[in-house]
Amino acid sequence: MKKFILALGIISAAGCSVSSLESQKPIFSGHSQKSVDQLNRCIAPKWVELRSSSTSIPTETGYKITASDDIFGALSVVNIDSSSSGGSDVKVYAVAKGWNDHWGKAVHSCL
Repeated sequence: MKKFILALGIISAAGCSVSSLESQKPIFSGHSQKSVDQLNRCIAPKWVELRSSSTSIPTETGYKITASDDIFGALSVVNIDSSSSGGSDVKVYAVAKGWNDHWGKAVHSCL
């Protein structure tokens, strides 16, 4: 029974929330002259291909796309925000840093 409770605790601790991902250093940051809407329309389908549970939600300054699963929680997040200098600023956060950065590559291809 103790082993079961320990395993359950480890799995619970491994789950990542969006806010905990965003509190870390982004794995990719970039700027684009494209609008937040243009970037969202490009990035969201690519993230759905990578993880079918990916969702895009509007924010006050742009969009947030989150890829997650039932076991680990948020796997990756991209924030697309309007830039004061025009265009959009993009930040990608991911649980797996430096390991076949397919999240960052998908975003970079849209910039």
